[in-house]
Amino acid sequence: MTHTLHRRGTPANLAHDFPMHSIPARGFNNEGCKPKLQGFLRVAQKYNPVNLGESKLGNKFVRDIQDMYDHLSTITHAVLTDPDDVTELLKDMKQEDFGMSLTLSGLLETLFACCKKADITPHVIEYSLGVQGRTEKLPETEISQVTTMCGHAMISQGLVRRMIRKIKTGEMTPWEGAVELTKQCQCGICNPVRAAELLEECCALYAVNVA
Repeated sequence: MTHTLHRRGTPANLAHDFPMHSIPARGFNNEGCKPKLQGFLRVAQKYNPVNLGESKLGNKFVRDIQDMYDHLSTITHAVLTDPDDVTELLKDMKQEDFGMSLTLSGLLETLFACCKKADITPHVIEYSLGVQGRTEKLPETEISQVTTMCGHAMISQGLVRRMIRKIKTGEMTPWEGAVELTKQCQCGICNPVRAAELLEECCALYAVNVA
């Protein structure tokens, strides 16, 4: 499975959200994988990623990219927003042939189109069946659309609500709030562009008490 699989949202606000990661398989190709992970990061940087990260080192909003590049050791992530960039990245990765598993998440119709243009046939297709059980304990949809952009649940609903309040009271912009949220996502799969858009939408829906 992948921690990028369970993002909540609508077709409209997921249309420009494409988290991707390159993964070595322990006991199979993890020995000496650093140059290959560096290769993925190098290629991904060519295609306008809004976030980059490594699960042990943090994302580009908390870690210098060069420092991240120099110390890579495990799963490496990138988030793109343009289907054309996704297609070109897939083409480059096919040509480079690093031998690492590549996982890409997003709306299936769009991803299939990208793969077709890149002349790639997906090896495995995974679906999220949603959340089962006592769903009444979950935050409302507007909030969970933001929190589920971190697959390890490191973006709390309380922090999202705090950012909404700060934006509503003029203490920060939606982008500044999105960056604060994105910093919490250690591995770098949070999409700050989408987060800013969702925060702005939330501000139109929620009232705050300024007394």
